[in-house]
Amino acid sequence: MDKRIKEIFKFYGEKAQKQQLIQELAELIVGLTKNDLENIHEEIADVEIMLEQLKLFKNIDIKKIEEYREFKLNRQMKRIESLKSKEF
Repeated sequence: MDKRIKEIFKFYGEKAQKQQLIQELAELIVGLTKNDLENIHEEIADVEIMLEQLKLFKNIDIKKIEEYREFKLNRQMKRIESLKSKEF
């Protein structure tokens, strides 16, 4: 993990950084709505930084995130396969 992420979080604190994460997510939504590719790149970077802070300081279990990610990806693939089979 980039040590700057830890330093930034410690400086601003949890409350401020949770609010910042919410703001960055909203800004990403705006960029997506406007289909502004440059802004989307910038806001994804911001959101990723904020998520790294959240993972570090809320003792988020990375393995659990990966398990949910795999479950959700597999579930969606099953849905797609089911829909494909209904097309014929």
